Amino acid sequence: MASVAGQSVAIGNLGKVGNGEVYAQMNQDKLQMFVERYLELSTELKYRKGEASAFLQLGELLTQKGDYSSGTSHFYRAMKLAEETEDVDTKETAKVNFGMANASMKWNEHVGEILKQVTGVQQHMEKMEDEDQI
Repeated sequence: MASVAGQSVAIGNLGKVGNGEVYAQMNQDKLQMFVERYLELSTELKYRKGEASAFLQLGELLTQKGDYSSGTSHFYRAMKLAEETEDVDTKETAKVNFGMANASMKWNEHVGEILKQVTGVQQHMEKMEDEDQI
């Protein structure tokens, strides 16, 4: 396809194929590359709904990879663009996904802190055992 608009539509629809099941079946790095290209084309065309869709898809991909921080950032941007274009469905989806990704990020941080504390206690106990203080 030679036209930027045609490329944008074709690439943008990749992430929508199979109601999201494409994420499980396709190489996520390649899919991310396509979605990033869709974002570039949408930005070039000043197609705000396309940008919102791309940010939403990127957020989904990144949270599936465990990058909750970047995922929440992309969901937030999708939410703001959807507000701007009055796209209620995308806004609500981005809002829910933002909340879930943010909760997952906070949960991972919380569990990480607990594991650090447990590891610290174990190391202290081992040190005390080595010194015959127990």
